[in-house]
Amino acid sequence: MSSRFFDCLNCGMRVPRDIGLCPKCDDRVGLQTDGAIITADIAHHQERVVDAMVKLHQLFAAAEAQRAAGLRIIVGSGLIREAVLEELHARLFRGEIGGYTAEGRNHGALLVSLRCNFQALQQ
Repeated sequence: MSSRFFDCLNCGMRVPRDIGLCPKCDDRVGLQTDGAIITADIAHHQERVVDAMVKLHQLFAAAEAQRAAGLRIIVGSGLIREAVLEELHARLFRGEIGGYTAEGRNHGALLVSLRCNFQALQQ
């Protein structure tokens, strides 16, 4: 279980995870990131769609705890990819992610922006 607090990456003050602005420096702590992109293959170890979706939800939880900038999700080209795209579309609609796209010409890998724009993810 993760801590209810984390450190503001701008000033270092310990703040609650659910706070919007750091009370010390007024930075938006929910958008702060260390720039990491977490990569996970959720489709090539004989996963069923339900197994892949469980892995996807765990991946989002890990990314939130680590304050990652984005995700690179290997989804393949079949039913798992379609289920993941539906989930990403729903998360985008709810404002939980900044966006998502296929990784260049590799449509079996998806880039998900959590706290930054796609240009920053693709560099």
